Amino acid sequence: KQWYQRRVRVVGARNVKWVGNMTISHEESHSHWQRRDYKGFNPSIDWHNVDFDNKTAVSIQNQPINSMVCDPLNGETVTVQPGNKIPLRGYAYSGAGAKVIRVDVTLDGGETWHTAELIQDEESPLNRTWSWSIWKIEVPLPEGVNPGDEVKVTCCAVDANYNRQPERTLERRRERVRRRKSCL
Repeated sequence: KQWYQRRVRVVGARNVKWVGNMTISHEESHSHWQRRDYKGFNPSIDWHNVDFDNKTAVSIQNQPINSMVCDPLNGETVTVQPGNKIPLRGYAYSGAGAKVIRVDVTLDGGETWHTAELIQDEESPLNRTWSWSIWKIEVPLPEGVNPGDEVKVTCCAVDANYNRQPERTLERRRERVRRRKSCL
């Protein structure tokens, strides 16, 4: 057999993976993470009744689309910008190489949505983009918000296959931001 040097792209759970060696096998790895963590079950399954050896619970291969507000941090007090806007930044990612095509942000529980600016390689193909997409936006405050009020920020990403973050997941993604009146 002849062996050739190969480049391999390994996408991990939000972090870089360094490949030290590779084993080709007819079955999945016996590692804890592959056999006992990266599995998908129905909503009624929890740590008390899970059966990791259940053959119907196949390992997760592609990560669903997700996004996160990174700045400001949860509970952080922010200064309102001119035009009564709050600056926000975050990231979005979708598995299987699907490019993130849009990130929407709301400050009023989904009554109005604003589309963020994506900071990503414009040349990357729609179905071969294995990288985070950074986003930023200045979102106008909703009517009736007063200085010192708490505002819930929600972001929702969409990928090239038009997969959108589920509404139920959005509840976990909400970030709270306190604001103070701008000195500007």
